[in-house]
This record gives sequence, C-alpha cells and structure tokens, in this order.
Amino acid sequence: MGETIAKFDKNSIEVVVITLNEWKKELYFDIRIWLKGDPGHDGAEQATKKGICLNVELLPDLRRALDELERRLEKGEDAGAGEE
Repeated sequence: MGETIAKFDKNSIEVVVITLNEWKKELYFDIRIWLKGDPGHDGAEQATKKGICLNVELLPDLRRALDELERRLEKGEDAGAGEE
C-alpha cells in the first residue's frame, strides 16, 4: 500500500481510505472502502474490492465532477434532474 493521504469513517464498520501509489513509474490515487479492524482478532483494517484507482492526471476531472455534485446539492437538485 502507498502513502495514506486521508481516512474517514463511512459508517460504524467501514472507513474510506485515500492513498497515493506508484506503479510502473506512474502515480495513482486510490479511494477504497476498508473494513475496520476487529479488536477480537489482530485489529488490522482490511481493504475491500469497493473503490476506484485512477491516474493522478484524472484528478482535475474528478475535482470538477465533485464540485458540480456539490453545486447541485447546494441548489437542492434531485437525482433525476441531471445530465447523463
């Protein structure tokens, strides 16, 4: 696993982890759901298959998409009002 950039709770059993990784001399960021560690066992968090890994060159596109999502939520637009 690469460098952890951010981590926040999704719910009581899952956490969202954002990491920065290098593969074949290319930088990627990974946004993935992890299961919280079980204190009864070794307590380590475990990655799930739920997530996305993108080349860092796509970060501006993702940022624009998230900004648009936030703008629509602030305006109170419902899910059926958007473009496809």
